[in-house]
Order: sequence, then structure tokens, then C-alpha cells
Amino acid sequence: MTSPGWIFIIGCYNSGTTLLDRILRQHPDIAALPDEGQFLTSALVTPKSLGIPRLWVEKETSFRFEATAMSEKAEQVKRDWQRQLNKVNYLFALEKSPTNTARTLWLQTHFPPAYFIHIVRNGYAVALGIQSKLLAQGYEGNDLLERAAQQWARSLEVVSEDAVKLQRFLEIRYEDLTDCPDRVVSTILQFLELAPFSPEVLSQQYVIHGNQGPIINQNAKRLAGLTVEQMEVIERRAKSWLLFYGYSPSTVGQLQAIF
Repeated sequence: MTSPGWIFIIGCYNSGTTLLDRILRQHPDIAALPDEGQFLTSALVTPKSLGIPRLWVEKETSFRFEATAMSEKAEQVKRDWQRQLNKVNYLFALEKSPTNTARTLWLQTHFPPAYFIHIVRNGYAVALGIQSKLLAQGYEGNDLLERAAQQWARSLEVVSEDAVKLQRFLEIRYEDLTDCPDRVVSTILQFLELAPFSPEVLSQQYVIHGNQGPIINQNAKRLAGLTVEQMEVIERRAKSWLLFYGYSPSTVGQLQAIF
């Protein structure tokens, strides 16, 4: 590689992007940022600043740019991010902002060579997670769950539209990452052409949103209280993508029966 590359972890909120970031940043050849890059530059707006936290699809044009647009802004973003990386010598810089899901073509143009890792998680769990976060932050409204489901579905739709134009794109599932971390991380490192991790990296405790624990699939815990009404709300907005990825109502029902 003639110059350091950029790794962009993309995906919907509550899909495991933070966990994947915490894992990959431990590789000796990967430098990382102290926070999501969207918060570390004044050149990009954030959903919260527009009054739509965790719901960027509701003002999509503020986040989805033409590939060749805003070259000066891209240079400012790159400068802002590079000076805050946690390593001096590195092969890759790692960035994880859910809003990057909307602007992959722009990032590919201005941050070469750019590698995109898209992580997908059960849409029922994601929608419930987004709703829970919004409620905890004091947001109200009977439509929060429906809006959360729309965020998940539209995120996937945007990725499906743009991925075919990306030169380096890898899609993984949260469920595979948490159930078989060795295999999935090995696939990612092969995609990046990097040496394997030390085994201890995947057996340690990780702090995710204030909670510390091992790599574990949290879907069952999230879906345990899913009601029929909530299921119907989520499906109203996201049924086609739930079916596409195999996140079926029958699977959720089985989880409810267990818990």
C-alpha cells in the first residue's frame, strides 16, 4: 500500500458498529479516533444538530452527497480526523459514524483508498434499540418505533444502491460477529490484507455504551419483550428488508417463547 487507507464501518445505529470499532482499533496497523468522526469536525452536520438524533434518513439530503461534491470540505474533514488519530505510524485509519452510510461514494472519492465494512443486525432488535435510546434521551412520540424501523430499512436501501459502485466493500452480520468472532474478524483482516490478531483480543471484555462484557449476541435480550403490536409496527416499515436478510417473525416468536 503506497499510502495509508481508510476503513469506514457503516451500518444503522444499534447494529454493532461500536463493537466492531472496538475490536479493529486494537490491531497494531490500524489507527482510530477518540469518538465518531462526525463529532470531530465542524465540516459535517450531525443528526442531533438537525433535531433528528439517530434518524438521519429523515433529512437524507443533508448527509448523502454527490461523489465529487464539496472537495474543500472533504479536505477539512480529513485534516480534522488525521490530527486526532491515536497512532503515528499506521496502515489504516478507522472511522465509525452511522451517517457515513449515506455518503460512501463521497468518501470513496475523497479518502482513497477507502474500505467499507457494512454490518447488518436483526431489524427488530435495531428498531427497538433506537427507540430505547431516543426515549432515554427524553424524546417522545407514539411514532418513535416506526421511525426507528424506517431508519433501519432506508439505511439498508441506501447501501444496496451504492455498494455496487464501491471498489472495496464487505458486508457482515452482527449475529455472525458475536457468535463466531474468530471467523468473521479473520474474514475482515483478509479483506484488509492485514496480519491476524492475537487470540487474546477476541476473548477480552469490551465496553459498549457504558456496559462492559465479552463479545456476545444481545438480540435475545432485546427481543425478549417484543410484542405483537411492536412487531407489526416494525414490519409496516421494514418487512421487505427483514425478509431479505432472513429476520422473520417466526424467528422472533421462537425467541419470545424461550424468554
